[in-house]
Amino acid sequence: MTRVNRVLVVGSGIGGATAAYTLAKAGLETHCIDIQPVRSTVGSGICLLHNTMRALSEIGLAEPCLDSGLRFEVFKQYDATGRPLMSNPTPPGIGIRRPELARILETAASQAGAKMERGLSASAVTDRGDRVEVTFSDGREAAYDLVVAADGAYSKLREQFFGPEHRVWFAGQSAWRFNAPRPPEVDGFCLYRSPDGKRVVGALPTSKETCYLFFLENSAQHLHWPDDQLHILVRERLSAFSAPVVQDALAQVTRPQQVLVRPFDITLVPAPWHRGRVVLLGDSAHSPTPQMTSGGGMAIEDAVVLARCVKEQASVQDALAAYSKRRFERVKTIWDASLQLCKYEQEEVSNPQRSAALLLQTYQYLGQPM
Repeated sequence: MTRVNRVLVVGSGIGGATAAYTLAKAGLETHCIDIQPVRSTVGSGICLLHNTMRALSEIGLAEPCLDSGLRFEVFKQYDATGRPLMSNPTPPGIGIRRPELARILETAASQAGAKMERGLSASAVTDRGDRVEVTFSDGREAAYDLVVAADGAYSKLREQFFGPEHRVWFAGQSAWRFNAPRPPEVDGFCLYRSPDGKRVVGALPTSKETCYLFFLENSAQHLHWPDDQLHILVRERLSAFSAPVVQDALAQVTRPQQVLVRPFDITLVPAPWHRGRVVLLGDSAHSPTPQMTSGGGMAIEDAVVLARCVKEQASVQDALAAYSKRRFERVKTIWDASLQLCKYEQEEVSNPQRSAALLLQTYQYLGQPM
């Protein structure tokens, strides 16, 4: 199999946009498509841990993220009233709003030479062995040396090339998220625990002025709520939390559109992550629960390593095999820790010290080279 010269990236989320950037910088003719017609300006925040910032620094994108987000290096836990329980230093990371991170990554990809197109999908993808033929939703046709499936947890390309057995499954939790002005005490990753230990509210800074809060809800199956009642329902669920940080943030939530709810639908595809010339990246390969706040970070690392492998290896097959080999065990370690933390939070008896210990231990593991 010859070297990669022309690549299609399907999906321009965190992983896809970063891949479009790194592959274009590596000198490849890069085309990135996304089914959404415009980039969303709606969204909460994301935590970019020290390993993610190291990867962004390697590719020259750490500074714009630091300029837009807020650096932190502490993990704090409180009870429901806001009384401190414990505080631990962590390696430095940043919080940033998801729409802002998307803007930074997509702009960088375009400036690096990637052709970015929105409102476009791949209606047919056929691997011919020496090339991948793609028919687009607007009727155009093209051929590529490599197709990167960065189309998310519900990836259609994963299902086509890897089979339905790797579909997502529900991990027993959902997250409610909303943005708020940032109080001074939200200067790191903060958790507030209910009196019975069964409910947790988190807060993360996303800039000097803003933060976002999240609440994790356990359930045996997917839950469904009326979309026009989300602002009321989130207040009901957080009524046991009298901490000023939580109540002051809730006071700003006056419309249902301000609340985002997402079930934890997860998957981890065994290595290798490629079939022929189609390769998985980010959530399409490994959609974790968010307890380690590393889903986006792992996707960014994927993109950096994939570009490295394509540059270093003599053939497509060698590059893709090296990519999976370098990524799988690291991703699996983070994926497993996230799921274990999720399971801890669903137990009848809470043990915050045990969860904190696993979280900090895995933070340290992330310090290892990707």
